[in-house]
Amino acid sequence: MILFSLFFSSNGYCATEEINSKFGETPVIDGEIDLSSKEWSKAVKITTKLDDLDINLWVMQDYSNLYISVQIDLELAYHNATEFVGIIISNSSSEAKEEFIDAKIVQFSNILEDAFNFFDYYINNSIFFNDTVYNGDGAAKLEGLTSTYEFSLPINNLNGNEEDVELNFEGSYAFNITYGDRPIYPSGVKKSGIFLINIKELSTSTPSILKLILYIISIIIFSVLGAFLGFYMYKIFRLKKKIEKFKR
Repeated sequence: MILFSLFFSSNGYCATEEINSKFGETPVIDGEIDLSSKEWSKAVKITTKLDDLDINLWVMQDYSNLYISVQIDLELAYHNATEFVGIIISNSSSEAKEEFIDAKIVQFSNILEDAFNFFDYYINNSIFFNDTVYNGDGAAKLEGLTSTYEFSLPINNLNGNEEDVELNFEGSYAFNITYGDRPIYPSGVKKSGIFLINIKELSTSTPSILKLILYIISIIIFSVLGAFLGFYMYKIFRLKKKIEKFKR
């Protein structure tokens, strides 16, 4: 499938927000934010706009993936059966049109039945091509008046795949988030906004392997020493009993 597009609106060339990602527990990508399990509890959460459309944007990461969730509240009559949210990723922090080379889209086929598809495209000269190998994941669900879209994007895990943007720790990337009501690009795109997301440095939240090894070795050594100490205390106690019997 080839989709021709000028994939963002004429006023979508400057970032409206800069977001510093935070580490959190790995969420389930199912289109539902489960507050009871505290998933997404450590995410950066902002209320912002795609043009004039209000959205809630959640950003978080772990040691393998960057997670993005987009929530949209609309009257049920305004939710289209085939609405979608797309995340179009720049190869850097640049917001130049030609730098946006990777697209992840969650597209409803029937929003009332929570039927959706996840698509992964690479972009060349404003033409969308299906990726040979899909990277990442996405899901969506409608609950009441709120449609929730969740995305999982791999960090440092593409193995030289040129069809996707390789997200790196400590990297800054421009993300064009789009909303549309039909599975046709670009005419289906109705709203968009660009956000600069800074991926957190791995070393600031990941314990050093050497420190972890030393910690484990310390536990083992002190456990062994404790066992020997207990054994010798037992021998001393037995010896003391024998000495008392001998004195008698």
